[in-house]
Amino acid sequence: MFNKKIGLVVVMVLTMSIVLAGCFNSATQPTEVPDETIVPSATMAPDQTVMPGATMMPNAAMPFDWNAQGAAVEGRINMFSEVAESAVVTSEQTALVGVKFTSTYKGEMTQRIKDMISGEVMAADTGITVVAVTADEADFAKIVELKQKKAAGATDAEIKPEVDQIVKNIGTMR
Repeated sequence: MFNKKIGLVVVMVLTMSIVLAGCFNSATQPTEVPDETIVPSATMAPDQTVMPGATMMPNAAMPFDWNAQGAAVEGRINMFSEVAESAVVTSEQTALVGVKFTSTYKGEMTQRIKDMISGEVMAADTGITVVAVTADEADFAKIVELKQKKAAGATDAEIKPEVDQIVKNIGTMR
């Protein structure tokens, strides 16, 4: 009786080993993923991802439209645990970001927060070379006002002096 059980266990272990060896054998050959070049279209949202192995080519003919797509960038910034609300306004290659911290966040603006925000802005619009971030309440209100002016048709040149003034504030991180 004992030999029958041992024999049965040995047969089962051998059978499982053969089955598993067959499964592992098919996975040892790597499969190639062809490189594809994907040019983003005007309908592609900034938070869409591209399949692995594909490369994104910036499309100079399709600049980032902050009036139409800026809310998506602000939404991603608002997902940071420290940020309750954000507003972004751009002028030429400068982005000015105002943030309001959550009531549970008791700290100040840090380089880490600034870097996370800058990363989101620059990932969305590759034409941005300077990102300034502020948590000052008066600056936040001014950024919202400038954003509304721009949405109403103000040009970058018209709002640039006010943007530059906030960028140069001592509390604004660049």
